[in-house]
Amino acid sequence: MKRRPWQLVTIVVALAVFTAACSADDERVVDRTAPPTSMLGTPTTEAPDTSSSTTSTTSPPLTTSIDWTICGDLECGRVEVPVDYDDPGGETLSIAVNMLRAADTDRRLGVLLVNPGGPGASGLDFAEAFAFGAFPSELTDNFDIVGFDPRGVGGSGPEFACGASGEQLALLADIDELVDEPDEVIAVHAAVELCADSMGQVAGKLGTDFVARDMDEIRKALGEEQVSFLGFSYGSVIGVWYASLFPDRVRAMVIDGANNPVDELDSPEQRLASVRQEIEPISELLEQAINACDDESCPIYNGGDPEGYYYEAVTKLELVNAAMADNPDAGFLALITTLYSEASWPTLWEALADLQERDDPSLFARLGEFQLGDDPGAANFTAHVNCLDSWSLQPAIDREARLQSDAEFLQLEDQLSADYPLLGAIESESTSICPFYDLINPPPLDALFDGGGVPILVIGNRSDPVTSFGESEELVNDILSNGVLIEVDHPDHTVYPSNECVNAFVHDVLLDVEFPENGAACGRERAVDDEILIDVCVAIAPDQAPDLSAEEIDVVCRSFAEAAYARLGRDVVDEALFSDDEDAGAALLDVLLDELDAVVG
Repeated sequence: MKRRPWQLVTIVVALAVFTAACSADDERVVDRTAPPTSMLGTPTTEAPDTSSSTTSTTSPPLTTSIDWTICGDLECGRVEVPVDYDDPGGETLSIAVNMLRAADTDRRLGVLLVNPGGPGASGLDFAEAFAFGAFPSELTDNFDIVGFDPRGVGGSGPEFACGASGEQLALLADIDELVDEPDEVIAVHAAVELCADSMGQVAGKLGTDFVARDMDEIRKALGEEQVSFLGFSYGSVIGVWYASLFPDRVRAMVIDGANNPVDELDSPEQRLASVRQEIEPISELLEQAINACDDESCPIYNGGDPEGYYYEAVTKLELVNAAMADNPDAGFLALITTLYSEASWPTLWEALADLQERDDPSLFARLGEFQLGDDPGAANFTAHVNCLDSWSLQPAIDREARLQSDAEFLQLEDQLSADYPLLGAIESESTSICPFYDLINPPPLDALFDGGGVPILVIGNRSDPVTSFGESEELVNDILSNGVLIEVDHPDHTVYPSNECVNAFVHDVLLDVEFPENGAACGRERAVDDEILIDVCVAIAPDQAPDLSAEEIDVVCRSFAEAAYARLGRDVVDEALFSDDEDAGAALLDVLLDELDAVVG
């Protein structure tokens, strides 16, 4: 029997900052690991005394300094860390780090560690976004920006694997809803043990507890008494975990698109309320995205009934699963990806039309790669880390209790399908194996998960599709001992630096360690993503300057995005891109032609 995709929400809620954009005549999908630029604000709350040099760990750093080498616009290096912090003299891992040094050395405030989310997104790539000017100069002038790939990600060890590609999926393929038959238990045991067989003891040591400890080894290797931190999405979990373990090492912290990783498993009613909190914004945005298709130029208009078109098209999402190594989650995850930004709604329409009219899953498959990587048959790293974290944070909830919670929750699926019919129309055959992660023994967190009394600015976004405002509110009210929440309504996953009011609060905290009153609010602002401007440029520039190489066009288009804001201002750029204002469009084209002339002569 097929089940609805409610359990997959736990995979979706902690993903990296992303935008997908697509025009009617150009179906490219644009991925990014960072948002755009802006600024303003009002401080009040004092930060605690941070003069103590005490730290929560006594293990010596394996890397006492970093041997930096030049890598493009940044510097790159590596930090050796223990696989197991209870055995600091045992096996080690190499963590990849990079740095963009502060542009104004006289105003340098120290190190700002950054993380874009995931679990699984590259912090190295994210730091490069700072070098490309994707973030305000308030940060790049005043901080050394330091990115790192968490253990198991990108350039850091180990290489994540749970068996060969497709092996874990094959073991789980025949399980019918609940793991409640002896042969199903055997299959799930084998699926989990594939991770230990592939990676050894480190399989159980890829959770956020170890990432936070690795982050402190990076701090030591940098020679810093304290660090500041800016985390997005799952990066919020890393930040809170770090502050909980090493409160005296935090100078200032901001988290955006916050996720509360403490699952409600005590009763079916609590779990239902928790799932509703997570899926409601996804459902609302899906409804908005579908009904934004409101004229005949839209490929799923369907005579004014785009929802009817959607219900027919999603019955073919199994074609997406089949195109992606028979991964039962692929279609759902690909569809949800289009809700990360309003700019990606046309991509959703095109993908649904391709599926319905031509049985073509290719556009959805490309979207699915954002969630599942270029090997969709491989075990899901995001799900693996989330399972480890769940056991570390709630070790008292054993396997039997987790399986019982799954069984009780299954009885509520029809209620959720009735309340959220657009999501309920999507079927999934995936099986949660988290209850069996006791087999790889993730260690319990040996501190309170409360931020350690560190004041933490939490940006809560009422229009975030994957880390709901309720998650941010719950994190501040129920988890953090000193959280400060600001509320905003912004139509994307994560906000900074696309809202000037939010930017002002962020800069007050990171630059001056001054916090707003809890509950401060920012209004909705229409901000243009630099990547949309770059997309427009990439589509037009080859016709205007056919002799330029792809690399030259990339350079020109990034310069064009910066010049457009500088010369025209945000309002005119918005008008050019999102209205029929011909004068604004002509002005934007003039900027592009000038940038091309500067290169071509």
